[in-house]
Amino acid sequence: MTQPNIILLFADDLGIGDVSAFNPEAQFNTLHIDRLAQKGIRFTDSHATSSLCTPSRYGLLTGRYNWRSRLKSFVIPGDSATLIEKNRLTLPQFLKKEGYNTAAIGKWHLGMDWTLKEDKDYALYGLDQNKIESETAPHQSGRFEFGNTTQFPPIVGLDIDYSKPIQYGPLDFGFDYFYGTAASLDQGPFVIIENDCALGEPVNLLGNPNITRVGSNTQQSVELSVAAAEFSPYHVPDNMQKKALDVLDGFLKQDEPFFLYYPNHLVHGPILPAERFKGKSGIGDYGDFVLQLDSYVGELIDKLEEYDAFNNTLFIFTSDNGVSSIVGLDDLKAKGHDSSAGYRGHKMHIWEGGHREPTIITYPDLIKAGQVSNHVVSHSDIFATIAELLQVKIPEDAAEDSFSNLSLWKGEETAVRRDIIHSSGNGGFSIRRDNWKLILVEDGGLAVGYDRDKETYKEVFKPTELYNIQKDISEQHNIIDDHPDVVKELTAALADYVKKGRSTEGATQMNAPDCPTGDWEQLAWMDHYEDYVASLNSQEDQA
Repeated sequence: MTQPNIILLFADDLGIGDVSAFNPEAQFNTLHIDRLAQKGIRFTDSHATSSLCTPSRYGLLTGRYNWRSRLKSFVIPGDSATLIEKNRLTLPQFLKKEGYNTAAIGKWHLGMDWTLKEDKDYALYGLDQNKIESETAPHQSGRFEFGNTTQFPPIVGLDIDYSKPIQYGPLDFGFDYFYGTAASLDQGPFVIIENDCALGEPVNLLGNPNITRVGSNTQQSVELSVAAAEFSPYHVPDNMQKKALDVLDGFLKQDEPFFLYYPNHLVHGPILPAERFKGKSGIGDYGDFVLQLDSYVGELIDKLEEYDAFNNTLFIFTSDNGVSSIVGLDDLKAKGHDSSAGYRGHKMHIWEGGHREPTIITYPDLIKAGQVSNHVVSHSDIFATIAELLQVKIPEDAAEDSFSNLSLWKGEETAVRRDIIHSSGNGGFSIRRDNWKLILVEDGGLAVGYDRDKETYKEVFKPTELYNIQKDISEQHNIIDDHPDVVKELTAALADYVKKGRSTEGATQMNAPDCPTGDWEQLAWMDHYEDYVASLNSQEDQA
């Protein structure tokens, strides 16, 4: 069979209501993203595996639920060691074996093994060593201890040797070429990375030490970190777009099929639209930023059409999680724009607004134009769907939570999933089966469980909400007390998927333990939870 080219554009913090094809009441029109919808299939019930960006990227590229990794909550800093297991098959590795040229342009945010110096460069940046945290953080050695009570380092990147190549990054996970940043646009170290090397060493400090990433008061700020002289958050998105078009142009001149993974920085903070988009949306900087992203999609489409390659290109457009609260959601609603399109919640939440994504897939050689699918799908499914499309079997120890959606792409109406599991900012769970959605965390996934500073524990990970999604899509009527049988069924199903290490058919696989604490408190609702966690920790010790 003919192997299609593949473009996977992964937007950052774009709400489902920010795409006019999904939200007729949007206060601006995303004309180019809507072009994709008109030419392919639009999924109204598509979900990231998490409501945060690092874990959702893990789920996308591995076909595995993110909470099976060592990261049980939150995201990783830009100076973190790699999160993806070094022996795990990723989608780009899978495609390389099938003869694809591969490239990643943009935001990585899955960790990379930097070479660290023995001492931090305090003097270079005019810092007082006595006032700065000096110890090497656990995440730099791959031990992820994050949560609502754990803060990122006060200044990121002081102890990295930028003259040395990165030991484990995108190139080691299947990409022939990488050009981008270690993490989000607002996260240091502020250097551009090409392949496995930083382009230029940091020479100064950039950023705000009091950035919140929650309120709109710092929506144009970046965190305090070291920065290369030429680095500008304002210019990075356009530079990445230019590089993506250049790489795409090179791919289209070759005979081999290609996979271009484009984890775009937009529309994550800082909200800094380019001057040519200022005022275009009529609702402020955030709307303008969305239209900047929309223009990037249009340029990619135009490049494909220039080479008469659009019909044989599988173009996947989606977002990593829901809209961020930094954009000023109440202000946008006052202007008539709802980035969550009526769904409850936003980024970090376990509610639908945290992880329901505007997913569009075009492939004219296979997918009929103008389709809409209301069947539930997950980002983790992309791996298995591409594998079936290429008629290649996935190894049993890979993509354990990936269900092929190929039948849906072809317009069939039989559901491919009965269950889907979500995780929130604090690592809490929900499970959805048919029309039932059970939430097993308080406060929508923002509640603090174990406070390591005070060494106290509050039970927040337990069944708290139940909704009939078909009748109550906005999750306003909690009926958990009315259906104990449903709660029992869904809790048992979730426990089974946890213990099997997979939700697809196949041999049982191992989940990673919660390093370094070993508690994995997000499973406290599960029968014999302590025994299960102890077994994971025991196997980790033996390894």
